[in-house]
Amino acid sequence: MFAGHETTVAAIDKGLVLLATNARQRAMLQADASLIEATVEEILRYTDPVYRAESAAPGGLPRNAHADIELDGVTIKAGELVLLALHQANVDPAVFPHVDEFDVRRADNPHLTFGHGSRYCIGAPLARIELQTVLATLLRRVPSLRLAVGVDELRPKTHLLTGGLAELPVTWGRTVNQTPGDLGPPNIPQGSSRWSAPRTAPPG
Repeated sequence: MFAGHETTVAAIDKGLVLLATNARQRAMLQADASLIEATVEEILRYTDPVYRAESAAPGGLPRNAHADIELDGVTIKAGELVLLALHQANVDPAVFPHVDEFDVRRADNPHLTFGHGSRYCIGAPLARIELQTVLATLLRRVPSLRLAVGVDELRPKTHLLTGGLAELPVTWGRTVNQTPGDLGPPNIPQGSSRWSAPRTAPPG
C-alpha cells in the first residue's frame, strides 16, 4: 500500500530526525505544545536531512503533459513524462524567507508537499492528524528521545518514491548535560530501540 502508509511513515522518520538534530527548535515545541501544527508543516516543507547528507533527494512525482507547455525556454510536448520535484519548490527563496532554516514558528508556509489544485492529496488532513499525534505524543512521553547514530549513518530507502529510512535507531534517558527533570515520566525507562519500517508487499 502506497497512499496513506509509506508517505506517512517516511514523514515520521523525517520529523524525528529533524527534531533530534535541531535542539533549539525541539525545545520550543516542547515548551509550547500549540506549535505542533506549524512544526508538522515545516517538517513537510523542509529538505530531508538524510537525503541532504546523501546528496540525492527522492525522485519527483511522475506526470504526463496534456498539452504542449513552454517553461523557461523549454518546450514540453503533449504526452511527455515530467518529474515534478516538489522538494525543490519547497525551498524557493522567493517564497520562503530563511529557506535553509528549520523553523517550528514559521507562520506562512505554502509548501507543495501535498500537491496543488485538482492533484491535491485527498489524504492530507489525515496525514496531518497522524503526524501531529505521533510527534506530540513521543516528545511528551519520551522527551529525551534522540538518535543513537549520526545522521550520516542512517540508510535511506532509495527503492521507494516516498523515501524514508530502512531503520531509525534511537535512544533515551539521561545524558551528561541532562538533569533528572529531563528524563520524562517514570514509566519510560532509559533504553534504546531500532525502528524498522515495514516493507511494502509487491503488487499481485
